[in-house]
Amino acid sequence: MHEIIVATLSALNVTNGEVLPNLLKQTRRGINEISGDGADDTK
Repeated sequence: MHEIIVATLSALNVTNGEVLPNLLKQTRRGINEISGDGADDTK
C-alpha cells in the first residue's frame, strides 16, 4: 500500500539511525519494508 505511518523532523546533528528505534516503537503494525536514502545505510 506504500503508506507513511510514522515520520519525524530532527536537527541536523541527529542521525536517522538515532531516531529510527523510537519511530518503530510508535507503530502498532507489522512492517515489511523501511526505505531511506544512502545516508541511512549504517546497519
